[in-house]
This record gives sequence, structure tokens and C-alpha cells, in this order.
Amino acid sequence: MENNPYAAPRAPVIDVAAEKSSRPVLVWIITIFMAFGTIGGMVSSLLALSGNPIGGEAAASYMKSMGVGALDHLYLVIVMAVSAFGYIDLFRLKKRALLIIGGLFVVGMVVAAIKFAVQPAYRAMLATPQGYWSLLGGWAFSLAIIGYVWWLRRKGVLR
Repeated sequence: MENNPYAAPRAPVIDVAAEKSSRPVLVWIITIFMAFGTIGGMVSSLLALSGNPIGGEAAASYMKSMGVGALDHLYLVIVMAVSAFGYIDLFRLKKRALLIIGGLFVVGMVVAAIKFAVQPAYRAMLATPQGYWSLLGGWAFSLAIIGYVWWLRRKGVLR
């Protein structure tokens, strides 16, 4: 029977390119490093939300003195969840990884600016060189990752 409607198509598929199986080494390093940070942030935030922060009562009283409350921990849980999606997309070499990771950076900058404007304890943390340089170092690290992901997208590695 030559006209079988249930037969598989016989035309060759020529418009689909073979998928590259290798990832850049730096993608592996970034993904593994961020996985540890995301899991650690998620666990510590969830424990703090449950009333059992890592470090016990001393840590809880210190966080309260810094103005860190339940909304801050909830915000961090949400950020960690979205961050996990972004870094999974980076590992999968998806274009939207740049949008997610860049968006998280922008949201973090806005939240830091608001906290700096309204919380004296946050401003006090930045008055010390350790607080100032750790904040700048974190931003530089994040910008380096965003720049690398942008470069991967521009080179056509992300699809």
C-alpha cells in the first residue's frame, strides 16, 4: 500500500542543525558556584523564616538590629528561586538566562538603593571598609557574570 496515511514522512529533515553537546568550562564553574550559593541562601532564609536561623538566638537578634525581617527573608527565597531558574537556563545555554540574571541584578540594585535610603543600619554597614568593599566586590562579580553571559549570547553560544 503506497498511500498509507499512517506512514512516517519520507522527506529528509535538513533545516535542523545538530546540537552542540559541549559547554564552555566557565559555564560549568559559574553554575556549580551559584548552585552552592543558591542552595545555601535558600536554606538559611527558610530557617530564618521558620524562627530557627543559623547561628541561633544571637544571629536572630543581630538580624533584628540590622532591620532584617520576615519580608527580607521572603524576598531572598524568591530571589534564590528565580536565580536558580536563571542559572539552570545558563547551564542549558538558553538566551533568556541573560534576561533573568541581568534582571535580578537590576532588582538587587533597586532594593539596595531603597534600603540605603531608609535604613540607617544598612548605611552603617557600608560605613566600614569591609562592608563597602564586600558590596562592591559582589557587584563586580555579578557584572562579570552578566558580561560573560552577554558575550556568550553575542557569540551565538546561547540559543
